[in-house]
Amino acid sequence: MAFNAEQFMEQTIKGANSIKMQPIPVGEYPAIISKVQPRPWQSKDGTSSGISLDVTWEIADDNLKVSLGRDKITVRQGVMLDLNLETGDLDMGEGRNVGLGRLREAVGKNSGDFSLSSLPGLAAKVVVTHRLDKEKDEIYSEVNRVLPL
Repeated sequence: MAFNAEQFMEQTIKGANSIKMQPIPVGEYPAIISKVQPRPWQSKDGTSSGISLDVTWEIADDNLKVSLGRDKITVRQGVMLDLNLETGDLDMGEGRNVGLGRLREAVGKNSGDFSLSSLPGLAAKVVVTHRLDKEKDEIYSEVNRVLPL
């Protein structure tokens, strides 16, 4: 069936839309990285800033998809990055970029040459936890850590 944009825009919607998404239950799930995106951040008071790597995982659990009523379940992981202040490259010194090292270890890529763009398509087990947004009274699912499959 061909998509008709005009007809789509004119459809009548009956009833209300959902305003909250059911969180993914806390637990461990097999998942595949679907997207990675570096993102600049700054603290609310403006005293610190940096780069975070947003890693989007697609959970590969058919039972979970059925129980949540979704065809696709994604959850995000934030990895804070340490940069070399002189070059702007990742700081590969001892004790630096440990979160990235743990991610690479979980997907089997913590040795040899590596680029962040090679992460999509790689698999690991994600540990999902919940975070409460007190202002919105909403629970968000997020990746707390990653483990090898």
